[in-house]
Amino acid sequence: MKRHSDFFSRRSFLKSSLSALGVAAGTLAAGSAFGQAAQLVTPRQTLGPFFPDEGDPVHEIRENLDFRLPISEANDNNLTSIIGNEGRAMGQTVYVKGRVLFQDGKELVPQPGAVIILWNASSTGRYNHRGDTDTPRFQHPKTGEWIDREHDANFQYWGRSITDKRGRYLFKTVVPGFYPVDLKDGWFRPPHLHFMVSAPGIPQLVTQLYFKGDKIPDNDFIQILNSKDYILRDSRMTREEQDSLVVDFQPDPSGQITDSLIGQYDFVLKF
Repeated sequence: MKRHSDFFSRRSFLKSSLSALGVAAGTLAAGSAFGQAAQLVTPRQTLGPFFPDEGDPVHEIRENLDFRLPISEANDNNLTSIIGNEGRAMGQTVYVKGRVLFQDGKELVPQPGAVIILWNASSTGRYNHRGDTDTPRFQHPKTGEWIDREHDANFQYWGRSITDKRGRYLFKTVVPGFYPVDLKDGWFRPPHLHFMVSAPGIPQLVTQLYFKGDKIPDNDFIQILNSKDYILRDSRMTREEQDSLVVDFQPDPSGQITDSLIGQYDFVLKF
């Protein structure tokens, strides 16, 4: 049986890994593509049909056995493994790090204690959700190979991070698989991450982040999917807003993290 001590000890380990990723060293500075995107208020995107509410998961995953927490907040910020399982999730692992900021006039104010929920599909493009029943198998539109959208028993599928006193957060997950929405129309959802950000006294933000980077598997194809995705390319957003949601994932420049790519994104909230 999973124990509270296991949950909190692993959470402490992940918190300490902030330092290795450069978060604790205060390296989340402007001047990069990340810094530029951080000045833009984060655009809102649809919640989608696969948020992990109680009763929705096909396979219930609850690392924290405090049942006062909704299931969406009962798992830690490392989605690449599940407490009690020896295996690791399939696919390319990535870290997503950054801050939650509130735009107060021209100031960007860090938000400590903000709750961030991340949920995403497995590397095979499958959600752990009873509603994800369409097209369990499909042909890759580029290569023609058959893709099975199988469940990954070692992937956590959703997790929670709470920002520290400087407004910083961290997640570890995998690059999700793409999947078909409408085969007749040729619409495939590109790999993406869903986020729900809640900070005291500020309207809740729901959005999605997307992938780019020359080390991302099949990056050229993913960029084609990004360019054609009806949700990312929502005409109600400016092109700058659309592009701000595409995060560049690259190897750790310090060389300390060798098994994962790292992406940086600031969630900027406003009334």
